[in-house]
Amino acid sequence: MENKISFILTPEEQSQVNQALVTLKTVLEPKLISLLASDKKELPKMGDKTLAFVEKSLEYARIYPDFMPNFIDVPEAKLDLESVKALRQILTPLERITNEIDDTMTLAGSEAYSASLSVYKVLKNAASMGQPGAAEASAELKNRFPGKKKTVVISE
Repeated sequence: MENKISFILTPEEQSQVNQALVTLKTVLEPKLISLLASDKKELPKMGDKTLAFVEKSLEYARIYPDFMPNFIDVPEAKLDLESVKALRQILTPLERITNEIDDTMTLAGSEAYSASLSVYKVLKNAASMGQPGAAEASAELKNRFPGKKKTVVISE
């Protein structure tokens, strides 16, 4: 078994990460909202491709204020745009980090699980040879083993 990842977060590192998360939560949480999936579905979306359109249209709204009807709150739209830009600068590196955390957890979990499967097989083999304690250990692991339950199919 090749081990591709091996590290531990020190208590100091874990504390630093936790403090950074507290800071993010403290600063951002009062400004952020949560939308229901159904609400998101109904909203027009501004992605990378529409950013330039939004910037240019709001610039024209500033240049030609006499053309703008009262129901368009241009200063508020400009504020919304600046919020999006600021949040994107936060979100982009966070997405990269969360993807890397997920990948690292997947690999580390896979390595730990693969090693555990080998331990289980060794204990089952040792139990079949009558080694002391192996049967009990193997039986306990068998009860916890998340293997698929076999289902009986009755054909007519």
